[in-house]
Amino acid sequence: MRAKVWILLSGLPLALGLVAASPPDTRRLALGKHLAQECTTCHRIDGTDNGIPSIIGLDPDYFAGTIGFYQRGERSNQAMMSVAQSLDDEQVAALAAYYASLPKPKAVKKAP
Repeated sequence: MRAKVWILLSGLPLALGLVAASPPDTRRLALGKHLAQECTTCHRIDGTDNGIPSIIGLDPDYFAGTIGFYQRGERSNQAMMSVAQSLDDEQVAALAAYYASLPKPKAVKKAP
């Protein structure tokens, strides 16, 4: 019995790697798009930087890491801390996948 458990567990890192490398599913993207409605209040979807940085096209790990900074209070923007602390891991992953799926704008100037 122990041998069977060991064999099953030894393949776990490989299986997790395959899951992590697979493209985001449509359910996750749909959840991310839904959650992003709150983000677009401040972060413009066209990529324009109006003093609030664009988040479209960001690497998912970078996006999730940044949200983590706000969740832990390592960055101190009150609005972002409030939003980030309301998100669970699945919601952060969904937002990260959604924003990563959006093409980065070419060169967008700051709004006047």
